[in-house]
Amino acid sequence: MPIARAAQPAPARLTREQSKANTRERLLDAARSVFASSGFHGASVEEIASAAGFSTGALYSNFDGKEDLFLVLMEREIAEHAREIAEAVVRRKSVAERAAGGARVWMAMIEREPELLLLFMEFWAYGVRDPHVRPKVAARFAQMRELLTRLIADSAREFELELQIPAEQLAVAVDALADGIARQKLADPDAVPDELMGRVLSLLLEAVSRPARTGTRSGP
Repeated sequence: MPIARAAQPAPARLTREQSKANTRERLLDAARSVFASSGFHGASVEEIASAAGFSTGALYSNFDGKEDLFLVLMEREIAEHAREIAEAVVRRKSVAERAAGGARVWMAMIEREPELLLLFMEFWAYGVRDPHVRPKVAARFAQMRELLTRLIADSAREFELELQIPAEQLAVAVDALADGIARQKLADPDAVPDELMGRVLSLLLEAVSRPARTGTRSGP
């Protein structure tokens, strides 16, 4: 006589909101890959929807179109990687350690996900070519600069340092350094040691800061 099996509970059904969120995430994940490999103009909504396992109708019910999908994707990617860098930096006990820690995380991201840099470069190229889109693209890149500004200003206060240039301007330089070294690493990995960015960043921060004078504070 066959042994009766205990009844298994039916899997919980997703709510409408959960299902919609799941669909959006799958579309964004597919868009990430397609945009990185084909570029903005080379990618099609049909290709993205198919890669996600949906029809174009599902894409248009979640996003206004390809441009909206691209902008939402970049906002998600920048926010996620900014958070990862921030978590690596705030635990360090000196400016040099924070510079090395943040640089290490950034370079690890590029090695782990080279398509990420391609995506950022495509996003930049797409924005600068179209003056109507440029403010939207600039607003999303500003997310990273704002994070760097906060990290720099907070470190200056915590370690009682006085910055020789405003934290906002230093953040622009750090952001440009990260992008430039990452591009070189992607093009010629053997020419760029893994620790290079951390070393250069530490030297930069040392050069633009000095112990704060009594009664002064480093502003943001």
